[in-house]
Amino acid sequence: MQIYKRLIRPILFNLPPETAWHLSDLGLSQTWFWKMNWVDFKFQSDLLASKVAGLPIKNPVGLAAGYDKNCKFLSSLEELGFGYVMGGTVTKDARPGNPKPRVIRLKDKKALINALGFPGNGLDNALSEVSKLRNHSQKSVRILSVSGTDISDISECHETLEPFCDAIELNISSPNTKGLRVFQEPGKLRSLLQAVNEHREKPLLVKMPPYNANGSIDENALNLARICVEEKVEGLTVSNTMPVEHQGLAIGQGGLSGPPLFENTISMVKNYKNEFANGIEINACGGISNGSQAYEALKAGAASIQILTSLIYEGPRVVQKINKDLNHLFIKNGDPRT
Repeated sequence: MQIYKRLIRPILFNLPPETAWHLSDLGLSQTWFWKMNWVDFKFQSDLLASKVAGLPIKNPVGLAAGYDKNCKFLSSLEELGFGYVMGGTVTKDARPGNPKPRVIRLKDKKALINALGFPGNGLDNALSEVSKLRNHSQKSVRILSVSGTDISDISECHETLEPFCDAIELNISSPNTKGLRVFQEPGKLRSLLQAVNEHREKPLLVKMPPYNANGSIDENALNLARICVEEKVEGLTVSNTMPVEHQGLAIGQGGLSGPPLFENTISMVKNYKNEFANGIEINACGGISNGSQAYEALKAGAASIQILTSLIYEGPRVVQKINKDLNHLFIKNGDPRT
């Protein structure tokens, strides 16, 4: 991690965020390198075995949706030691996303604000990419994130991509995608889930909206979760980025990610766990960047944790570091999930 922090990150952070991201993608495209060096990123312990959406995983650290939007680099990302990786978010049609600038670094907080708005190459392109994965050995559970503003479009994305992954996540909560919040209305969410359930054969997760910044219980979010339970959804991702305003973004607002979200994430996980006990799986997403924070999330009731911003700030060894620290805490303090 020191090489990344001392050499690679300073170079990348001197570039505009999306330029740096594209440069990182160029590195991830060298699949041969990551397969050759996978041992350098691996940490394995039976103590860390967990589940996501009921599927066994070797450790509880997952890659959140949004890093590999077009599902081009999942094979390389799997070599970094994740228990599961999330591709997407995929929409039916190609989308340019919001106007630039649309990503801001908050370096002092190791945080990001993004107003990307689901830029991507669309369903047909994603299908082409995930079809290629059949030629690569699978190192972790693969989940694909899908979204949109129309039930039929989302349902088509789900039905088309489900055969090429282990589970699907429905993103109903991006704070910077116009029209998406329609599915935060209970009746609309139920209709969406019922449409997806007509043809689904594999586990389903739903990415929930965040609570308010003060962490107070959000009854609307809990009501959406109750509908997910009633419609037999296996897991909830708790949660998405926090809506904030920023004049540096072309649209004036975006979603905050990184350490500032951590306390709110823990509060949400506890609330969901208290409400649903073991009735639905909870996966913590937001502000987790080290083993202590991951341990706290698991203790609060999460089955797994998802990272993205910490991968950008800490580098490709962050998964190994989190798992090593988690294993030490498991030995020292016991498994928080029991």
